[in-house]
Amino acid sequence: MPLIQVYYPRGALTLGQRAELGELLTHVIVEIEGGTGADGPTARSIAWVMFHDVDPEAWFIGGKADDTYVSPPGKFLVRVYVPEGSLSKQRKAMVHKAVDDAVFKIFALEPPEKRWPSIFAHIHEWGEGNLGAFGKSHGLADVGAYAGAGNPEIRARSREYIAAHAAWRHAAGFPE
Repeated sequence: MPLIQVYYPRGALTLGQRAELGELLTHVIVEIEGGTGADGPTARSIAWVMFHDVDPEAWFIGGKADDTYVSPPGKFLVRVYVPEGSLSKQRKAMVHKAVDDAVFKIFALEPPEKRWPSIFAHIHEWGEGNLGAFGKSHGLADVGAYAGAGNPEIRARSREYIAAHAAWRHAAGFPE
């Protein structure tokens, strides 16, 4: 269950741009997290995108609230929340690129060769069992089972990650 929160300066996005960005981000995160072909109704039902407009005077980059350190299309902070272990290093890089590409696409712009890093994509991983839905705690395997078909290699990597993480916690003496 990915959750994406997009922070942007108030007035920077129209309703149509939010709708387009929400659709783009939903598709790419479901496909990146689950693999090609994972984008379907069940996976989409647990892929949330939320938009937060921020007072432009409350957003500082480099100590300035103006656009000194901002390149077109503007300031964006995109927080992507996923279950711990669901994304390999390669898939995290895919998320970072997809977020950047999606923001530029909704403004019909190409990324300039030289620019300030005013689009940040930050991936947050929540620990195993820290997701709650249907009144119960769920882990990565539960999310995968609910979402259904996905890339077998991604699923195998996720199972290996969960097993290694559990072994590490046990060896280190962490309580349950």
